Amino acid sequence: MLEKYRAYVINKLKLSERSAVDKCLRTQVAPLAEINKTLTMHITIHTFASVSVDKIPLQLLQKLYRHSSITTTVGYQANFINKDTDDALNSVLNY
Repeated sequence: MLEKYRAYVINKLKLSERSAVDKCLRTQVAPLAEINKTLTMHITIHTFASVSVDKIPLQLLQKLYRHSSITTTVGYQANFINKDTDDALNSVLNY
């Protein structure tokens, strides 16, 4: 019973922290950065992942993300590898 309660309290604290960070991003960071859309921790994590995919080695990303397995990092970053498709679109659109 005590372990269930402990897990419940830890989960509530994590949610509370995430909520506080989201509120700060929404009310303070977004206006300063002139971002007109809702800014959340989830969005910032995905933005970092998509920007870092070609710039930071996987082993370093694994440490940054605190993944215990490089396979997790590779799987996660695979969602953001778009260089070939971006280059193809840019060549067509002359962007």
